[in-house]
Amino acid sequence: MYYFIVNPHSRSGKGLGIWHKIQKQLDRDEIPYTVHMTESPGHATQLAARLTSARCEDQTPKNLIVLGGDGTLNEVLNGLSMSASVTLGYIPSGSGNDFSRGMKLPRNAQKALQRLLCAKRIRSLDYGILSYTDGRPSHRRFLVSSGIGYDADVCQNLFSTCLKKWFNRLHMGKLVYLFIGIKRIVLCKSADGCLTLDGVKKISLKKIRYISSHIQKYEGGGFQFAPKADPADGYLDLCVVSGVSRLRLTFLLAASLVGKHVCCKGVRTYSCREASLHTERPLLVHVDGEICGKQTDISLRCVEKKVRFLS
Repeated sequence: MYYFIVNPHSRSGKGLGIWHKIQKQLDRDEIPYTVHMTESPGHATQLAARLTSARCEDQTPKNLIVLGGDGTLNEVLNGLSMSASVTLGYIPSGSGNDFSRGMKLPRNAQKALQRLLCAKRIRSLDYGILSYTDGRPSHRRFLVSSGIGYDADVCQNLFSTCLKKWFNRLHMGKLVYLFIGIKRIVLCKSADGCLTLDGVKKISLKKIRYISSHIQKYEGGGFQFAPKADPADGYLDLCVVSGVSRLRLTFLLAASLVGKHVCCKGVRTYSCREASLHTERPLLVHVDGEICGKQTDISLRCVEKKVRFLS
């Protein structure tokens, strides 16, 4: 039995049409399934929690398939009961699709479905947890990346621009991130701070532009912020950019298209199981592109191989 959680508004409103094609294939092949449509932000989390809760009447193993973008996948991840026997699958229909790019999944939805239906193995993947205080302690899981500073600022502005829809129609989603990215370089704020790795190594940082923490290699629709990231090694890959001018940040953004920024001055990379950061002024934070407000103190950790993924 397959349980589909579908975001009909993904890819600037094309998600519903993509689902109808998938549905026809399922019906034609007589595949047993149920479908649950998301209706608003956060609804996918509620649906995943209800389908995998220990109180759910049907406790049989479930194949939970997400049709949407990285944001929808993130919502589902945050609703999953990890103690339940749940196998996660994914059909990409977003604009960024950094998870599917990192996992080398088919971009075509029908090919992705066929791969799921014929899957012969289950991969155990890591996920990250971002912790912060927003009036009360808050925790968010992520499958792709979490970041503070400039990259979160870009994510926030992507949601408010009408350019995203037009670039998506032209199949040029990466360019809108680059366009907004260059624009926000002029306006983004920096901060001094202290980064602690695995509770031991302390690193003082001046003029932090951004720090991104990765399970997957990609962010922002195909930028290789962490080219060595492995989604099943039990480690977070951190990309730290600090002490650079706005002009140099522009160059680093372009270089990150092919992962060459990691060799440049002003960029440091680390691998760790957990990290904490304190900044002297609040900076925007995101998980998988979803904004978590402005924070001065965050912590991150990797949970090793707890996501069962159908591939």
